Amino acid sequence: MKLLMRFLCSVGLGVFLVLCASAAYAENDFCWKDSYPRGVGEVPKACAPGQEMIGLLCYDKCPAGMARFGFDCHSVCPPGLTDQGLFCRAAEYGRGAGYPWKFGDGLNDNGMINRCEGAQGKGNCEKWGAMYYPKCKPGYTNVGCCICRPANTPDCSALGLNPGVDLSCAKKVEIGNPVTGVCANGEQKDAGLCYTACQPGYDGVGPVCWGQPPSGWVQCGMGAAKDEKTCASKVFGQVASVGQMAMFVATFGSTTPLTAGMKAPEQASRLTKLKQQYSAMKVAFDNLKKTNSAVATAVKSLDAANKGRKGYVAMETASNIVTEEDMARLAAQIASILDPSGVSSTVAAYTYPKCSKYGFSPTGATPAPTTAP
Repeated sequence: MKLLMRFLCSVGLGVFLVLCASAAYAENDFCWKDSYPRGVGEVPKACAPGQEMIGLLCYDKCPAGMARFGFDCHSVCPPGLTDQGLFCRAAEYGRGAGYPWKFGDGLNDNGMINRCEGAQGKGNCEKWGAMYYPKCKPGYTNVGCCICRPANTPDCSALGLNPGVDLSCAKKVEIGNPVTGVCANGEQKDAGLCYTACQPGYDGVGPVCWGQPPSGWVQCGMGAAKDEKTCASKVFGQVASVGQMAMFVATFGSTTPLTAGMKAPEQASRLTKLKQQYSAMKVAFDNLKKTNSAVATAVKSLDAANKGRKGYVAMETASNIVTEEDMARLAAQIASILDPSGVSSTVAAYTYPKCSKYGFSPTGATPAPTTAP
């Protein structure tokens, strides 16, 4: 850690110059939960017992007395009833064109009766109008000359059907309730996809396995915090930093910590005044340095002394840094004072170490003893 610090300070790259100026120990009160990827999820390829696959989804098999129609299960019409879509009907039937008098018959009905009974059987014919027809089957009555209609309406309930209209009973319909299939052994199902099971102590969310928060800490989204208050504070800081960065970009860096908490009109007014004051101060100070050699010499001496002090403070406090993330976060916090882009404040809000870097077990066990880096 010290070698890394010395290297960064020696090369003087970007934001780490600011870190070398002032670094401090960060309290361990928030960390990102340990995690690892477990690959892309796959659509389940099998169904649970009692189900069948249609397309990529599983449906319950139809119960006895029902058959699948599309994605749903419909009643099978019992014997004696005809299938008419969503209904089962005790249907009428026709008894033919009948047996009329023919040329050559005597002036009586004998010819008609003989032809009808020859085809339908003795005693199975009757006269309707001027012709003979087969008698209706038992349970049917004739309607007019040619139609036989059931004498009684069907008992829909006794037939396992729903009530209907006239001679029809409505079919029972079970709407399909599709579900995704089941995963193979060694896999876990999440959001309808199958993933490799996470290691013990990790929870799977999509393609990522997440560790547990340290013992005694609370869940804080993808991170963990010492308590609910700390969690709320960290989350607010992270969200606010993104908004602050967007505002920096939208205002071309005119937003400053002095405007924090103000409403938009107040910010605009305050920024205008600050810009005016800054411009006036800068012009006056530049003129003073040009016209007064003593002031110019004092400014140079102050700059030189300040650089030396910052370097001294950096070397004295560098050993208190806990992790590389702490280093980047502290640097970003300090740099955000001078950085008009807002990038550094966003980095500061998000740069925390994984919980395991604080000595905590990813499975939530009691933290192991730690030593100073």
